[in-house]
Amino acid sequence: MTNLKTVQRLYGQSYISYSATYLAAILAFWLFQDVSQSKILNVWFIIFTLLTFIRFVMTWRYNQSTHNEGNETWLIMFLIMSAISGTMWGLSGFLFIPKGSLPLLESVLYHGMLFLFIASLIGGSIITYSASKMVYLSFSFPAVVPQSFMLIAQGDKYHSFLGGIFLAYGVVMFLISVYINRVFAEHNNVDAENDRLRLLLKRHDIKCD
Repeated sequence: MTNLKTVQRLYGQSYISYSATYLAAILAFWLFQDVSQSKILNVWFIIFTLLTFIRFVMTWRYNQSTHNEGNETWLIMFLIMSAISGTMWGLSGFLFIPKGSLPLLESVLYHGMLFLFIASLIGGSIITYSASKMVYLSFSFPAVVPQSFMLIAQGDKYHSFLGGIFLAYGVVMFLISVYINRVFAEHNNVDAENDRLRLLLKRHDIKCD
């Protein structure tokens, strides 16, 4: 059964997360116009814009709901949207910088800038998304792993080094998210115990100020 506080924590800070992610998409769209095929870049940005709009509407609908039921559904919806967002960023390296389209060092430079975009998004979302390990992984795994192995598969030492750093960063951030998730779980357990204690005191007409 999905914990209500977990869902509330995910949606509570989601507007900030969506805005930051969309700002990064705008910057990436602007930055890669000179090196990417305009059609591919435009389609990617339009899809990302629609995704962001849907996520804003989803959070608005959640805030209008009573939160008394359907927590599992709200969590699944959040997870799916996060997975799509992560996949969009994971595909960016393949779409924006096709293999062989740029000179070696220029390719490494642009892949490195993409890495900074994605690393910043993962670092910025870790507090919110770590409320659920599955939600965190739904964003970070498709954003990091495909690009890391794609860079390593390039074969040269520069791309391989960058891919290895990217993959190591993903592992470290995942371990941090596990720790944060445990803190959240302990906090939720304490809140649940306090709620049970209040209910017990109320049943026995004991007031505690």
